[in-house]
Amino acid sequence: MEFTSENLVKAVLEFYKHEESVNIECHEWLKNCQSSREAWTLVWPLLESSQELHVQFIAANILHYKISRQLNEVPVGDYLALKDNLVAAVARYINGPSMVLTRLELTLGVFIANTIGPLWPNPLEDLGTSFQPHNFPGVPEESVIKLLIQVFGYVPEQAQSVWQHSSRKSEAHRELQSKGESMFGWLFAIVKAQQNIELVKEALRAMIPWMKMLSICEWSEMHGLLDILVNLCKDSIRLGDYTLCELSIEMLSGIIADPNTHHYPIMILLILDKIIPLQSTLDVILDLQDMEMASSFYGMYVALADCHSRLIIDVCDEECSHNKTNPQNRSNVLKLVDILLRCTATPGSYPIDEIVSSITISVWYSFVEEIQPKQAESEGLKYARLMQVFEWVYKSLAEILLKKAQYPLSDEDWNAEEKEQFRIYRQDACDCLTYCFELRGWTMLNELIDAADHHLQILELNPEKLRQLWPELESILMGIRAVTENISNDTDPLLVGPMTRAFGVVIRVLKVNQTFRMPKIYQAAAECISACSGMLHSYEHTVKNVIVYILEGLFIPESSSSATLTLKALSRDCTKLLTEFTPQILSSCKQALDTGTMSQNDSIRLVFCIGKFLPYLPHEQIITAVNEIFAPSLQHLHRIAGEEPKPEARNQLIIILRIMSTLCSSLDVDQSESEEDEEEMSESDPIVPGNNNNYSSQSQGGSPGPSGSARTTGIRIIEEVNPNVKAKKLQNASSQPLIPVVEQILPVLVPLAEKWSRDEEVMETLFSILRHTLSTIHAGSQIVIEFAIKLVLISYRLHPVPPATALAKQILLMIGRDNFNMQCHFLQQIHILCSNTLKNPRNNLDFAESYFQFIAHLIRQNTELVNGSTINLDTMLIMGLEILGYTEAPLLKSGIYFVHVTLEKSGSLIPPLIEFYRRHGLIMLQKMILAIGCVVPRSAVHHFSDVFLGLNKSFTAEWRKWLQEALVPPGFPSPHCSGDAKKQIFPQSYQRSNDQTNCHRCN
Repeated sequence: MEFTSENLVKAVLEFYKHEESVNIECHEWLKNCQSSREAWTLVWPLLESSQELHVQFIAANILHYKISRQLNEVPVGDYLALKDNLVAAVARYINGPSMVLTRLELTLGVFIANTIGPLWPNPLEDLGTSFQPHNFPGVPEESVIKLLIQVFGYVPEQAQSVWQHSSRKSEAHRELQSKGESMFGWLFAIVKAQQNIELVKEALRAMIPWMKMLSICEWSEMHGLLDILVNLCKDSIRLGDYTLCELSIEMLSGIIADPNTHHYPIMILLILDKIIPLQSTLDVILDLQDMEMASSFYGMYVALADCHSRLIIDVCDEECSHNKTNPQNRSNVLKLVDILLRCTATPGSYPIDEIVSSITISVWYSFVEEIQPKQAESEGLKYARLMQVFEWVYKSLAEILLKKAQYPLSDEDWNAEEKEQFRIYRQDACDCLTYCFELRGWTMLNELIDAADHHLQILELNPEKLRQLWPELESILMGIRAVTENISNDTDPLLVGPMTRAFGVVIRVLKVNQTFRMPKIYQAAAECISACSGMLHSYEHTVKNVIVYILEGLFIPESSSSATLTLKALSRDCTKLLTEFTPQILSSCKQALDTGTMSQNDSIRLVFCIGKFLPYLPHEQIITAVNEIFAPSLQHLHRIAGEEPKPEARNQLIIILRIMSTLCSSLDVDQSESEEDEEEMSESDPIVPGNNNNYSSQSQGGSPGPSGSARTTGIRIIEEVNPNVKAKKLQNASSQPLIPVVEQILPVLVPLAEKWSRDEEVMETLFSILRHTLSTIHAGSQIVIEFAIKLVLISYRLHPVPPATALAKQILLMIGRDNFNMQCHFLQQIHILCSNTLKNPRNNLDFAESYFQFIAHLIRQNTELVNGSTINLDTMLIMGLEILGYTEAPLLKSGIYFVHVTLEKSGSLIPPLIEFYRRHGLIMLQKMILAIGCVVPRSAVHHFSDVFLGLNKSFTAEWRKWLQEALVPPGFPSPHCSGDAKKQIFPQSYQRSNDQTNCHRCN
């Protein structure tokens, strides 16, 4: 259907009917019409009052789309006519309807933002002249002024629209800045007059974006503006006009949060002095229980405290210079802190009864950062003075947070969203309690323990009261966990006393809870143990007392997840202390698994615990125990392997494979010997720095505790220092009980790999069994290595996946240089099998990325192996050149890395690749220049630098010739790049590249 005004009317009318098929067709046609060049002319006849309202609105919408996104279709010479038509259309709709007028006003704002400057030097002044009230007889003066205000208010917003080019944004911003003060003053005059309250609201809406176009703190009438805004807040609440109050607060908050206001501390303190009296207005709002409006008021105070936290903290110091010039400043700041504390303590349950208490959390973080003393001695004195104020503040804050974070006695009437919001709120409260502890230290932990002890004394005398007191006790335990899980230095001599008391409280809580078995109480106590598992190795009594309660929790459905999490943490960090409980732990884990009620994650955690404690059984009992526990899973695996892949079997297969993988990662008889060797080394020369709190280090982004990668690193270092440890480990590899266990599993993995080769999640889980096994037994079993090779080859033959490449790399390491021929043969096999896949890497992006990185790494680290395997790199080299023009960033990065490495090692490879790169150097250069110019994402451009440098370094003589030839074609690499620009830019790049090459050679 042709794009005409008549057809557009028909399409719009059809679109608003209810036939779905017609709606879809009309929607597509309208989108195409909107993007067509004909749209510039067909919309004007439809912007008439005689048309249907829907037609007028769609026409205005199309015009907005064209001007905001496709104004370049209009010749510059036609801009004047377009402007006149647009202004005339706005004038016609001055009396409405509002939905069309608003869209046209927004369109006029977009046009001004696109043309202000050389194309339209004075648009604001011109519109002010055109829309004088006397030019619109019969139209109320307020309507004309309102229209002008609205149009002017849209201009700054549209100037920063995402559709604007960056250069156009900058130019428009400069032009608007030059007019910012006069426009802001004109709008303020309307607010100041207050002749029409609707005009005042519109003026405030427009002032908010225009405020960013001037230095608001230097504005001459700033004091008067503040007074008017504060008075509007008071009067609007008294009159019930909440919209006006919202706009006034938004304006005040905008001034406070302006990026430049921190340069004007006196002005900020003046603003604080103005808004502190608004407390009485806030009290009225709170009495009305209007939480939305209260949130706006509190948000203003939070903005001032958060954006200017350093100033606020400085003024709290009696010695601050601002207090000497005006003693009222410190009083105002202390009142502000009290308001924030009051906000946090808003009565009721979040988010059911109130929604404001959460907005202050970030302020308390900021205050702690500013209060903490710096290195200078004077800062220490300042810290002492500040703590006289904030010791009480943060003590009160902790008490408030513990109360606010309490669960209700029943949350059955809460919906899922409310429960999730409360969960997030509790997490924020925990984080804030951590900051409280950072400021107040062990005093706070002792207070928490005292509070728990007080509740326990009551409960131990009358256990029935647990039904009413459990929310308070659970909240205190949450606070203890928040504090203790962030203790990073367990060598602090002040730590032992409080932590011993804390662990004692947790054990008493678990004992008291045995009668009523409150799930939340058990979970809170278990989390305390989990959070501190990294330091529990120093508290043997606690570990041996708590394990009984944890094992009991496995059989309580509401507590099983918490129990498995805690048991896993103890198994990881306190294995040696629990060796005497090995039979009970293994028996409980087996019984829990046999119930069939455990979730997938809980089952995997239990398998991890089983693997950790199996090595402490006599060697002959380990295999029996494994067969007894995992025989059902292995039988199920055989059944699945004997059937064709079915969607309903997939999830069960993945669960079983993950269980087997977890067992292979945790079952290691050498772990106890490694721990003993590590302890012997640490007695004489500690290698790994002590950080015994895993949860703390992980949550703060630090290195993991001894059970994580730091422990593994430490063991590796010990092996290098003490060769006997390494020799002992290799000697015992063949005695690993994991070997016979895995040898039972391996045969069934072959048909599974063949049938599920295209399911990447299944294959990844399957390969993880072998990865963990090889990491444990090293080269201790030739059978395991042979099966690993076989499975990798199956994957490469049927459907190669990245985990197969990772396993192949690990296999090469396990085979070792002593079996060089075996290494070469394996590499040759996998390379032949995946050659067809590499011909079109986009069909399997992830694998292609991993394989290019794999081969590049081998070439760089072990060129001898690549040469010995006689693999043919021709296909990869050709595809490597093709990948230089790909837009897929991960594959592009790996392809560039491969090209760079082969270029770097071109003389060492057999056959040498020097002639290949000499023949293809010009093509490479053209592809890279074109890719950088208009193909690859900007974030990936820097990867090309190594290839440019490598080409220049390896083929210096040819480089200039290639560069000259590449730039000869006109319009290359872009039609926007002229011949003169190419002559100027590229020789400079060549010279810089040469300089870098010479530097490399000199080095």
